[in-house]
Amino acid sequence: MSARVRSLLGMLCACVVCAAPVSAQERAAPELAQAKSYFSAGASAYEMGDYAAAIQAFDAAYRITPLPAVAFSLAQAERRQYFVSRDRAHLERAIELYRIYLRDVETGGRRADATDALAQLEPLAALTAPSAPSGGQPADVMVDRTRLMISSAEPGARISLDGTAGVASPLIARVTPGMHHVIANAPGYFPIERNVEAIAGELIPVELTLREQPATLVVRSEPDADLHVDGAFVGRVGAGRRVSLSAGSHALTFAQNGHEVERVQANVVPGDDRELSVELRQTSQRTAAITLFVVAGAGLVAGGISTALAVEREDAASEIEQQRESGNISAEQLREYGEAKEARDRWRSVAAVCFGASVVAIGTGMLLYLLDTPDLREQLPAPRGPEVRVELPLSGMKAAGVSGRIHF
Repeated sequence: MSARVRSLLGMLCACVVCAAPVSAQERAAPELAQAKSYFSAGASAYEMGDYAAAIQAFDAAYRITPLPAVAFSLAQAERRQYFVSRDRAHLERAIELYRIYLRDVETGGRRADATDALAQLEPLAALTAPSAPSGGQPADVMVDRTRLMISSAEPGARISLDGTAGVASPLIARVTPGMHHVIANAPGYFPIERNVEAIAGELIPVELTLREQPATLVVRSEPDADLHVDGAFVGRVGAGRRVSLSAGSHALTFAQNGHEVERVQANVVPGDDRELSVELRQTSQRTAAITLFVVAGAGLVAGGISTALAVEREDAASEIEQQRESGNISAEQLREYGEAKEARDRWRSVAAVCFGASVVAIGTGMLLYLLDTPDLREQLPAPRGPEVRVELPLSGMKAAGVSGRIHF
């Protein structure tokens, strides 16, 4: 859709709305929507080079909203059609419309283009004979005026009419009056079928809006993690979780205790089906907790060994003590008795330090382990609310030679 077309239609709406009372505005709303639809059809037909259809559509829009910008677009189509058919009626009407535009737009706008066009067309009109009256309509436009214009704004949309092979949107076709069967489809969208009635002598524009197919992501994480999509909790990822998403960009946040929060931006298109895998990095706090558990384990082992050595020295001292109680012992045995008691006390002290250090390490490690939870307050985006977007399915503004800045 051309931004210039949207601008023109916005100006068209603003002019109609500002000029009418509130009650008149309400009554004019359906007509304004119809004028926008006709102008969209005309712009698309002009862009495709079907100037006869563009004239028919622009003329319908001009009858509803006779604005200078619409008159200019219609004049452009009439001028192009004259050079295709050499029908003087198109030449005369183009000159008339350019003059109307210059009369109504006193400064700015497309005055220079309209003046240049008149400088080209008026000498041609002076060299050819006036055309016979035709009720205000060029002869070749009156022939085969029954048309359907079916369009869809979705990328890659194709339109099929009455079982024929699909063509790229928009489809402009001369048809017989009555009902016709239309099918529209596009990659990543659900196809749509509709019966459209063609009215004799009229161009009927129909805009079809296709419903997009959801995109599917199979999400995996190592290790298993909680998944948030666009700020909303989805669930545990597990071995693989299928997530349906609308087309566009989505923030996927993976969170697991003891691991850094991972955030991935996924851009998906309608009907997309692919996999996404992430690997979460362990936090430094979790690494410290595990290190403390290893230290505590080593302390327990060292304490156990020290306790065993203390017991062994206690047994040696007890044996010498028993010999002393049963009889005399030598000076050497007395020395060994003293050394055994000293070694026992020393190993008891070492065991107490090892066990104490283990308890502290286990307690600190457990505290670090349990408190190592992800903080999502700054990681998660704000959940998405309802989004309202208004777009006009228009194109070809530049080709139709229309300019202007308009707001609805």
